[in-house]
Amino acid sequence: MTARAVVLDLDGTLIDSRQDIAAAANAARGAVGLAPLDLVTVVGFVGDGAHKLIERLTPAGGAALRTAAMAAFTAHYCDHCCDHTRPYAGIPQALTALRAAGWRLAVATNKPEAFARTILDHLGLIPLIDAIRGGDRVRKPDPAPVIELLHQLGASPAASWMVGDHHTDILAGRGAGCRVAWCDWGFGDRGGLAVDASAGIPADLPRILAAD
Repeated sequence: MTARAVVLDLDGTLIDSRQDIAAAANAARGAVGLAPLDLVTVVGFVGDGAHKLIERLTPAGGAALRTAAMAAFTAHYCDHCCDHTRPYAGIPQALTALRAAGWRLAVATNKPEAFARTILDHLGLIPLIDAIRGGDRVRKPDPAPVIELLHQLGASPAASWMVGDHHTDILAGRGAGCRVAWCDWGFGDRGGLAVDASAGIPADLPRILAAD
């Protein structure tokens, strides 16, 4: 393995998807007779995949109720996942600079892969990404998606980075043998974990990784 890769989280790292996720979450709650929640509350539930999100949205729900809520969430998000979602300012430029510097780029997200691809394509970011893994089979903090991406790209873990805004990203990166960069602009929870570098804005990423 001779390549070096940057594996990036999606929500809260590349894209601000809060409004569209919250709208789908409240569609799910409404479908099972629950009142809507405010944006901050819903965002606090995000980061561990759609099934965990539905559990947090329906804390007293049984299996049947959660199945109905998941169906409503999926249907709404399928139709509206790109309504308000945008790349964070400077992300396209940062990805372009990383590719120009010789990095292979991948996305590891706990979002279902079909949604991830739809959003990245809609936002014009797909041409900058070499590989994608969604959370359909295994989700972060399990390092398996990151390991699979590194293998696909022929990248050495020791020469690669995981970049994200959630403690699941840090744990997945560490488990895969990568260094980890934290995104201060995201909406995830770091969980007090140590990182190798911290980026205040997307434009910091090429500089931080070039300093390696």
